[in-house]
Amino acid sequence: MAKQFLKLSFSKRYPLFIIVTISSCCIAVIIVTINLISSMYTTSVDYSKQLSIQHIESMSMVLHKLISETIAKPDTMHDTNTILDKKKLSQLVEQINAIATFYIAKPTDNDRNYIVVETIKAATLQGKIITDYSANFIMRKGLLRVTVNPSIKDDPYSYIESYMPLKYNNKNYIIIIHWLVPHISILQNKHAADLRSLIQIIAIIILATVFIITFLSIIHFMRTRSLLQELSHSIQSIANGNIDMMLNDSIDNDLKTIAVSFNSLAQEFKNKDEALKKIKEETFTDIFKQGVQRLKENQFDEAIACFITVTIFKPNSFASYFNLGVCCVKKGELNKSVEYFTQAQEINPENQLTMRYIEKIRGLQ
Repeated sequence: MAKQFLKLSFSKRYPLFIIVTISSCCIAVIIVTINLISSMYTTSVDYSKQLSIQHIESMSMVLHKLISETIAKPDTMHDTNTILDKKKLSQLVEQINAIATFYIAKPTDNDRNYIVVETIKAATLQGKIITDYSANFIMRKGLLRVTVNPSIKDDPYSYIESYMPLKYNNKNYIIIIHWLVPHISILQNKHAADLRSLIQIIAIIILATVFIITFLSIIHFMRTRSLLQELSHSIQSIANGNIDMMLNDSIDNDLKTIAVSFNSLAQEFKNKDEALKKIKEETFTDIFKQGVQRLKENQFDEAIACFITVTIFKPNSFASYFNLGVCCVKKGELNKSVEYFTQAQEINPENQLTMRYIEKIRGLQ
């Protein structure tokens, strides 16, 4: 009868590692891309805001000069007074579409508060108290020179405030103007919307990557488990006398030693019974040592295959059942580890270490 060779091909751990690495790199690239796009949007918004502030500052200075020279005229009858031509001022302000609100306020005893005395454009604010919440008293600077508040306000529309000093009736006043800047608000909203879309995309990619890795991991685990079970069944077949079933020694390097050892065992068993017993004992010792080495290297599936091989031919091997229990504990298979430790205890009831392991594991369940 021709020899039957069982072909085994254990998939390496490297493909899964490569998949995880590539996925991590893709996610990192996406995150970096989001940061770059966000930075570009932020730079665009900041640049637009800076241009708007410069434009508003220039417009405010021109408007202040025009008001000072043509609308706020000195009273020829009283040299110390200034007359404000409100009608002409109102006509001038109405012509500037960028101005949403234009009103005049006077300071109070409190440096933070200003009372509105005239409303030239937009809602009536007569008598309303305006509070300066800025950290550096920016409205107080507006009593001395043209000043722009760089912060953008969005209630009820997007605007930037500028302040201009005004003096009439021998008193200091401040002109407060709301300049419309809707384009900056549009840029900010677009940035927020695009960023939300990118975050949703990366979330989908991450979930898909996790799903793929999980799916491949399950396939890898089931494949390895199936191959180990097939190896165990083949070894059992040899133990039952089917010596024509031999393992292919061109399999994975981690299991090549086992295949060579068993092929030698089967060949020697055909030739002489007495020689077989000696070879069997030496072979099982080598397999047991291989299992111990794989256990030390945290290759638990390979170690389990070695120890199961020994128990098939040496059912009373206390050390093999004990090490099988240790391997299952390392893999988190607590129920199976209790079974192996129980078998080891039945073989050697006086071993206290086995009993302690069983009690400790049952305490964790």
